[in-house]
Amino acid sequence: MAKDELTRPLGLTPRATPSPRRRLAIVATVAALLIMGGAAGGAFWFMRIPVAPGPTATVTIAAAASKLSDLPAPTAAVTPRPAPQPPPQTPVVTGGPGLTELKPTGSLTDIGKVVIYDPTAPQPISLPATPDTALVENGGYGPLPKVAANGRRPLDAYARPAQSDGGTRIAIVVGGVGLDPATTHDAVALPGGITLALAPYATNMTQTLADARRSGHELLLQIPLEPYGYPKTDPGPHTLTTAATVKANLDDLSWLLSRATNYVGVVNYMGARFTTEPQAMASLLDALGKRGLLYLDDGSSPRSLAADAAAAGRTPFLKADMVLDPDLTGAAIDARLDQLVALARSHGQAVATATAFPVTLERLAAFAKTVAAKDVTLVPVSALLAPPRT
Repeated sequence: MAKDELTRPLGLTPRATPSPRRRLAIVATVAALLIMGGAAGGAFWFMRIPVAPGPTATVTIAAAASKLSDLPAPTAAVTPRPAPQPPPQTPVVTGGPGLTELKPTGSLTDIGKVVIYDPTAPQPISLPATPDTALVENGGYGPLPKVAANGRRPLDAYARPAQSDGGTRIAIVVGGVGLDPATTHDAVALPGGITLALAPYATNMTQTLADARRSGHELLLQIPLEPYGYPKTDPGPHTLTTAATVKANLDDLSWLLSRATNYVGVVNYMGARFTTEPQAMASLLDALGKRGLLYLDDGSSPRSLAADAAAAGRTPFLKADMVLDPDLTGAAIDARLDQLVALARSHGQAVATATAFPVTLERLAAFAKTVAAKDVTLVPVSALLAPPRT
């Protein structure tokens, strides 16, 4: 029986035996496929092998946070950076005697979420609104300024620090502060180098005083003095007059001085008649000098005898060189400010007075932005006092 006969009943067809040439072709094909598969697998495993060791970092990108505290805490160990050093500290008194708060020099600017310290920016100055108890005595109408037992004066204690580089200096005093909320707000918002003169009839003296001092303003108190035409022209209650006795005027002066605290001196409000009377001025300037206060003549009356009375009583004294706003137009006020700068350049310093009218405050705010370019320095009025005589 042939070999194929055994397989035929199962339905199988016998396979023919391949020739030697065909076997060689099959082996070659299988070998080629094996080589190609090995190369592809090797490349795959090679790509999964990390590169030689080097610096690596894992960064987690968080969603934008509204504040620094919202940022997620790191989940992996991080080498901490050295803590940034705080800006240099300068003591600035912000409370009563003996209370000192450290404030950084320069300024901090918040840009987005990045805080930038600028050491070249001028330092904001905040002055105390609480009086030094050593400089206060109880009067019949309220607290009165006095010279301390060690000789320290309110003029010394409440003055705003000023630059003393010997350059051209200008002092501007704005009166009428405290009578109108809107103009008072704008006056307080002026640069701290401008001196503010508080009206004794201010409706909210405590708040006005605190706001002004917090903004760094040196303060004067306005004292109403008799004008020509009094009482038809009336500066207000407790005006000092030439007809009153010295005792009566000193009593009115006590009422006026007790309206506020933390001022370095007084400035007259009106007074063209009163300032021409030697005896009246002598008693006023003597009383102010004994309380450690300066007197500023507002410059409105060319006949004022204040300078002579101050010299006789050894009272710290200044006289304003001009009034800035007799003409309430912006152009006129700007022209007067230009005159003030020219006068300061000629004499080294100059003093001007003004009133807290809206247009005056607007022009002063604009002027204050230009003083650096004009090569002049805006200083508090006390900075222009001559050194005391010994």
